[in-house]
Amino acid sequence: MDEIVRCTNCGQANRLPGNGQKAVCGKCKTPLTGLHPIDVTDANFAETIRSGAYVVDFWAAWCGPCRIIAPVIEELAASRSDVQFAKLNVDQNPLTASAYRAMSIPLLVFFKDGVEKGRVVGAVPRAQIESAIQQYLG
Repeated sequence: MDEIVRCTNCGQANRLPGNGQKAVCGKCKTPLTGLHPIDVTDANFAETIRSGAYVVDFWAAWCGPCRIIAPVIEELAASRSDVQFAKLNVDQNPLTASAYRAMSIPLLVFFKDGVEKGRVVGAVPRAQIESAIQQYLG
């Protein structure tokens, strides 16, 4: 089954072939390997998570634990192809932060085809995030 991912450069949705071929964005030709978390906003949040498996990191620049977990999220985004990672700055996107009751950050919310499946609060170890991915999205 082909996987849909958003380009980290332009945001275009792209279908990745399931056969391990190297892929480029159909719009801007950016390679779709070594992916990073994409930035989501109030404007594009619902459309972004609508299809596929996503882990969304609700964070803020002033949050120390958010800065601690950021490299772990980057590593996971680069190493996993079964789930997409996105980041939502709660200060810049108060509507979505409020809609998902992001009171304590960092907050990781797990979505499957636009439906929330679970959440993890705090700067947790990589193994705990991977376990949550398996539990909620596996």
